[in-house]
Amino acid sequence: MRVAGALTMAALLAAIAIVLLVDPERPWAVAALVISVGIAVGAGAVAWQRRAPPGRRRPRPTGTRALRRGIEIGLAATLLLWLRAIDGLSIITAAFVIGTIFVGEAVLSARPQSQR
Repeated sequence: MRVAGALTMAALLAAIAIVLLVDPERPWAVAALVISVGIAVGAGAVAWQRRAPPGRRRPRPTGTRALRRGIEIGLAATLLLWLRAIDGLSIITAAFVIGTIFVGEAVLSARPQSQR
C-alpha cells in the first residue's frame, strides 16, 4: 500500500509540475499530463482498495485483484481525459469506454458455477 501511495503522490507532483512549468503548446505536454493523472488515479485506487477500514465485514481484495481494478480505473480515466483533450468526448463515447471497462471487470470477476 505504501508503494501505491508513493506512486500516487509522485504522479500528482509530476502533473502539478507539468501544469505550472510547461507550455501547453508543446506537443508532449498534454500527453504527459493525461498519463500522469491516469497513473495517479490508478495508483490511488489500488491504495484505497488495499486499506482496511475498521468494522468492515467483507474481506479486502487480494493484491492482484486490487492491482487489476486500479489499472482498469486508471485506464478509464486516461482514455476519458485523452478523448476530452482531442475533443472526441461525448456522452456516447464515454458510455462505451465506461461500459467496456465495466463488462471486462464483470467477466474477469465472475466465479464459475459448480458442476452439481
